[in-house]
Amino acid sequence: MAERFVFAHASEGAPGSGQDRAGATAGDDNVLVVLSDGAGGTGDGEMAAELVVEAVLYGDPSDSGWVDELAMFDDELAERGAQATSVIVEVSADRIRGASVGDSGAWLVRGAEIDDLTADQRRKPLLGAGAEVVAFERGPLAGGTLIVASDGLFRYAKAADIARAATGPDLDAAARAMIELVRLPTGELQDDVSIVLVRER
Repeated sequence: MAERFVFAHASEGAPGSGQDRAGATAGDDNVLVVLSDGAGGTGDGEMAAELVVEAVLYGDPSDSGWVDELAMFDDELAERGAQATSVIVEVSADRIRGASVGDSGAWLVRGAEIDDLTADQRRKPLLGAGAEVVAFERGPLAGGTLIVASDGLFRYAKAADIARAATGPDLDAAARAMIELVRLPTGELQDDVSIVLVRER
């Protein structure tokens, strides 16, 4: 049986940085996406982001939902002197649900229409500093494209340009095109950028 959803991932670090981590895993009728951006200057941000992503993708999920799944990292990161943003999104046949904290985000794009799933999230405090994790839920993907990305994309690219790139027919090419939206004339990036895109087949 073919998997219902497809996803693409693109990531590139800014000079001297590289603290974003992202990944996804797909089942027959669902896909799970997680992204985390380690906070610079708060200890080992790279470690923090990697810990969150790997634990969500490969660990045992919390029975009480994605808010608790993220919240459980707060004490662990605090003990290590590290902080991070994070977004978890689970897409199934009939709904999109997830949780987030910080300034990474998740958008649902249909044509030029953008639904910011993480509009109500708390930017601070981050995981590791007493984070207040906020849940979100929507109906089915319904032909749209899910964008989960770090602030390296959302802060520096125009929303209309992101939406335009998201409608491209090739999902891998669309993810790479989004990174090009924030590339400086020097060829470098102002901040790390990680992007995961999800669509139905």
